[in-house]
Amino acid sequence: MENKKYKAMDIANYIVEYINTNDLGVLTPLKLQKILYYVSATYFKKTGELLFNESFEKWQYGPVVTSVYHNFKSFGINHIANTVSTIEVDTDSFFGFKKVDFSTDIFKENMAFHDIAEDVINRLARISAFDLVEKTHQEEAWYKFEAPIMRGVKELKYTTDELLQAKES
Repeated sequence: MENKKYKAMDIANYIVEYINTNDLGVLTPLKLQKILYYVSATYFKKTGELLFNESFEKWQYGPVVTSVYHNFKSFGINHIANTVSTIEVDTDSFFGFKKVDFSTDIFKENMAFHDIAEDVINRLARISAFDLVEKTHQEEAWYKFEAPIMRGVKELKYTTDELLQAKES
């Protein structure tokens, strides 16, 4: 069920690169989170495998992967024009970490990922961020928890059952 091959940032960067390469419109950090959610949920439904181990949390504006939020929040309400490098532990390095630039090569063996991700991205890319937020708010996984979410309760995570109930189209 788990796929340790990818990190949420890999999938987020793939979405950024695909939207920019194919000129599919504006991609804000908020919109990225919603597309990431639907790509991940659809992949899980169709393959039975999670794309990454990080969980989606239930935030005021819908599902969010915290690591992706922190890596892209500097774009604010603006278009994400480029992928973001990540920092990884590297015990051979003097500083103990290294910068890793994104490459789509990590997905070259996974045609199912390409097919599923590109289908979802193509369908959602031109929908506004707030329409996608509204879409996630209409799902039971979010609206059943609206009161604690709006009170600011942290660490409310989507379950795998809730991912299976996501309505991507």
